[in-house]
Amino acid sequence: MPKSLNVNPAEVRKASTITVPPIPVNAYVQDFAAAKQRYGADGLVAMLHDMLAIREFETMLNSIKTTGGWQGIEYNHKGPAHLSMGQEASAVGQAAELDADDYIFGSHRSHGEILAKSFSAARKLDPAKLQGIMSTFLDGDTLRYAEKIGYDSAEELTENFILFGTLAEIFARKVGFNRGMGGSMHAFFTPFGSMPNNAIVGGSAPIANGSALFKRVNRRPGIVISNIGDASMGCGPVWEAMMFAAMDQFRQLWRDEDGGSPPILFNFFNNFYGMGGQTDGETMGYDILARVGAGVNPEAMHAERVDGYDPLAVADAIKRKKELLLAGKGPVLLDTITYRFSGHSPSDASSYRTREEVEAWEQADSIKAFSDLLVAKKVLTTSGVEDLHGKLVERLTKVLSLASNDDLERVDATYIEARMLSNEKVEAFGNGEEPELNEPLAENARVKAIAKKVRTAKDENGKPVSKVKMYQFRDGL
Repeated sequence: MPKSLNVNPAEVRKASTITVPPIPVNAYVQDFAAAKQRYGADGLVAMLHDMLAIREFETMLNSIKTTGGWQGIEYNHKGPAHLSMGQEASAVGQAAELDADDYIFGSHRSHGEILAKSFSAARKLDPAKLQGIMSTFLDGDTLRYAEKIGYDSAEELTENFILFGTLAEIFARKVGFNRGMGGSMHAFFTPFGSMPNNAIVGGSAPIANGSALFKRVNRRPGIVISNIGDASMGCGPVWEAMMFAAMDQFRQLWRDEDGGSPPILFNFFNNFYGMGGQTDGETMGYDILARVGAGVNPEAMHAERVDGYDPLAVADAIKRKKELLLAGKGPVLLDTITYRFSGHSPSDASSYRTREEVEAWEQADSIKAFSDLLVAKKVLTTSGVEDLHGKLVERLTKVLSLASNDDLERVDATYIEARMLSNEKVEAFGNGEEPELNEPLAENARVKAIAKKVRTAKDENGKPVSKVKMYQFRDGL
């Protein structure tokens, strides 16, 4: 607590009114010509490709969990499957403005986020660097299986690598992205900026916060996004993370060269439902989730509600918010509205919502809407959309056939042990430079107090040492 900040009673006792900045709600106005200029026709087709890939990937897993197979391939998957059919545009629009230096941390409904982020980052990498990543990752194990699927170009091989690596991980295979140790709930691929997803509701918020702080302190490029659901707004760690990210000290007390606030974006994929209830009108009181930003800092966290059924609207928002974050003006809150067609998991019958509601969202399907837009703007033909979809189904069928083969070795239990930090030298925080001190450590009051603490459970007379006098874990830290 610095003595330089004076709490002036004359100031804090004055009568005034708090004015909250306007919070935009679905304010994006589509400018297709500008979008085409920014992403190119190929980039727009790539967005549709990724949305279709996610839809088929999740449909495949849903079929496996509910019927025991897909496309004539039988498989008994005993692990979890929290699916995101319906939410494709929100994940793909987000990834369109991110590269490998930008990190996303997800929730347990993250298969689509992993695929979208990996596809987008891979396209932006130098081909030689991309090939180097795939050929050296896990000693080339994943790539060797991706090559077995068949491909006619480097782009198709990369697609094989991403789809197979993700599915093999979900199936707990040794050749999966994380040697099968993460499974569905903790899958990730760090070389593409797809960081771990999380089985804890809202769990990625504080973790992403730490990643953003690391980027800021160590002058690393890119931003960090915590992808969490609307129900996580009821979880303490999410609020703690937002409060931490918004601390005044990043701008008022840190040096200008430190760059301002950590570059973190709290993105709520708002599908209006949580495991324990409907957030809209039942378990929450915010009416519009973006409103919450007004209670965090004077900038209202630059909060905004975005139409997550329009990938171009999401991409536009990420572009604008990324500029703020890189300038040290964060944190940012996005309320990205979307909808899941399936239940919380395949075993969830969705008895808490009407069939009419689900059908209304299915009719507004983002994939159909975006396909129709590209056809209307003559970027693709109807047959071109069908061809794109058909090739994805064919490729995924081959991926599933390979990943579900019981001859594939399962979890490598030594993988985590080999990567623990125990007894290893790690890079010092802050690039290893000596910290700047206001006074010598020996003269610091806290250091002096700790020096007087007792490091044994009992004193010289054999009596238990009180908790106040005992040297504790926090003192060691």
